[in-house]
Amino acid sequence: GEATPGAIVSVSPWTDLTIQNASVDENEDNDKMLSRNTLELFRGAWLQEPGVDFADPKISLVNADLTGLPPTIVLYGEYETLADDGAQLGRRLKDFKVTSEVHPLPEGQHSFVLGAGRVPEVDEAIQRMGQWLRKHLGA
Repeated sequence: GEATPGAIVSVSPWTDLTIQNASVDENEDNDKMLSRNTLELFRGAWLQEPGVDFADPKISLVNADLTGLPPTIVLYGEYETLADDGAQLGRRLKDFKVTSEVHPLPEGQHSFVLGAGRVPEVDEAIQRMGQWLRKHLGA
C-alpha cells in the first residue's frame, strides 16, 4: 500500500539469490569485489531461516511480478559477477512493460560507480543516471 518511488536507478543489482547465473563463475577472475563465496556469505547472513527458498519472488526479484514498477534504469559492469543479474532484470522489466533502460558498462566491475572522478566511462554512466532521473522525476 505504500506509494512507489518516481523512478528507480539500479546499479549492479543482485536479483537472483539462487546464484545460478553463469556470470557468477565466468567473471570470477574479472570481478575484484565479488565472488561466489562472497555472495554465499552475504546470502547466509541475510537469510538465516532454515528451508528458505532462495527462488521465492519475495527474495529473488528476478522471479517477482514487476507490474507497476516506476521507470527503471539498470546499470551494471560487464566484468562483474552479477552481470547476468543486471541483464536479466532488464529483460524482465521489458516483459512487464516497465519503462526502462539497461546499460552494461564495458569491462565494468561490481559497483563500478566507485570509480567516479577517475574513470571517464563511470562519469558518463553517472551523468546518464542523472539525466534519467531528471527526465522521469521532472526535476
